[in-house]
Amino acid sequence: MKKAYVDLSRGQMHYRYAGETGEPVILLHMSGSSSDEYETVGTILSARYRVYAIDLYGFGGSDRPENYLSFHENMETVLEFMDAMKIERANLVGNLVGANISVHFCAEHPDRVLKAVFFHPCYNEDPKFFINMRHGPVYTPVFPAADGSHLAVIWSRCDKYGETPEVTDARARCVHMAADRGEALHWALCEDEDFESYVRRVQAPAKAFGYSKMDHKSVKQAADLMKNCKYELLDPASPYFARATPELCAQKIAEFIG
Repeated sequence: MKKAYVDLSRGQMHYRYAGETGEPVILLHMSGSSSDEYETVGTILSARYRVYAIDLYGFGGSDRPENYLSFHENMETVLEFMDAMKIERANLVGNLVGANISVHFCAEHPDRVLKAVFFHPCYNEDPKFFINMRHGPVYTPVFPAADGSHLAVIWSRCDKYGETPEVTDARARCVHMAADRGEALHWALCEDEDFESYVRRVQAPAKAFGYSKMDHKSVKQAADLMKNCKYELLDPASPYFARATPELCAQKIAEFIG
């Protein structure tokens, strides 16, 4: 995929793109990640689609906002990106919190969505579930340490799904690049108390995938709340699905989009 920047209202946004024909597909990364997550997936999809993988603000090569953005604000940046690229309607693909942002987009701008693919959206039927995690140790920022020990902390947070060292290292490098904002999308998740109301408003044809290495029961519950959403369990699969098995990830996206 090629790399580029676009000037938006909150600053420069970095993105990757590939493909010259077919429907547009926009890929949204998980917390602490970047468009790097979809490098191989996007290349595969570009044989059939025009693919865009963006770095949400504060991640990858995009500018760092003064304050971290809510899911709604991140959704607005996706809409602004589409306008800048002259994309009238697109297929949205999101991973974990990227899927949550996609849900917000589908609910607020149904006329701009073709189809949506949600890889393990972060949902819980208890609206206080994520709120209660906001100040837990796992979501605290990691600050650089003079002895480099912060790198071990980042690695330990990333190395928990049994993936190869190469996959874990790619994930850890993105988190390191995000610095003390590495958990910013998780903070937005913890403040998104009304998420279920957005889930119920999704009208676009959608497919939700659950990862077997996480609590996938909640993903099925979210899918059941949507008007036109199918569900599939990916087994074995972790949040690093796009990095670990990009061919299968691209296949699942293409099979649903058509």
